[in-house]
Amino acid sequence: MVRTNEYDPGPPVVRAVRWPSVSEIAWGLASDRVAIMLAVALIVMTMLAAGPLHPVDNFLNELPRPYWDLLREPLIHWLDTVASRAVALPVLGVTALQLAYWHRSWRPIVLSGVGVVGMMSMVSVMKLGTSRGHAKNYDPDFFLGPGNVAFPSGHGANAILIYGLVLFLIIRFGAARPHIIRRLAYCIVGIAVLQSTVSVYLHFHWFTDLVAGMFAGGFALRMTIRLDRMFPHGRTAEWWPWYGRQEGPLPARE
Repeated sequence: MVRTNEYDPGPPVVRAVRWPSVSEIAWGLASDRVAIMLAVALIVMTMLAAGPLHPVDNFLNELPRPYWDLLREPLIHWLDTVASRAVALPVLGVTALQLAYWHRSWRPIVLSGVGVVGMMSMVSVMKLGTSRGHAKNYDPDFFLGPGNVAFPSGHGANAILIYGLVLFLIIRFGAARPHIIRRLAYCIVGIAVLQSTVSVYLHFHWFTDLVAGMFAGGFALRMTIRLDRMFPHGRTAEWWPWYGRQEGPLPARE
C-alpha cells in the first residue's frame, strides 16, 4: 500500500481529567513503602554517622593513599566529576528534551525538574543542619559551625537521583530494549561505587557521607516516581507548541 497523503494526526484529543488534591498527594507520598524504607535508612545512617560509625570513617580516611602525587589531579579533574551536576545534569537534560520531543509531552522535563530541585533542597537542608566537618580536617563530628557541609554527599545523591532519573525516563517512555536497560542500571551502580571510592581516596568525604547521600538520592528518586504515577497521563500534550492552541471547550469524559 502506498500512502498518498502526508500523515498528520493533528492536535491530540484531551479529555477532562481529575487532578489529585493536595491531601491526596500528601497521603500518596507518605504511604509509599519504598520511600518509607529509604527515609528510615537515611535517618538511621544519619544517627550512625553522628558517632557510632566514627571508627569506620576514621579508619578509611587514614588509610595510606598509594600514588597520591600521581593520581590526585587526574582524579579531581576527571573521575570525580562523573557524578557532579556539571556532567550529570546535561545528560539528564538531553534525555528529557529528546523524550519530550518524541512524545510531544512536557512530562519528562517536569519530572526532571521536580526530582533535581527536590533532591538539592533536601540535601542542602541536611548539610546546613548537620554542619559536619570535611574529611580533609580529620574530624568527623557534627555541628562544627558554618562552612562545614560534608554530610550528606551531594555527589552520592547525584549518582542515584540524576542518573536514576535518566534510567527511569528511558523505562517510562520505552526508549530502550530490556538488555540495554539492564546495562544502564549496571552503569549507575558502577558510577556510584566509583564516585564513593574516589571521594574517600581524595579526602573529599567521609564514607558515611556517601552512603547517606545515596539514600537521600534514592528517596528523592522514589518520590519523583510516585508523583509521576499519581498525576494524570497525557494532559501535558495539550501544551506542546507544535500542536498550537486547541479551540473550544474540552470534550467531557464519556
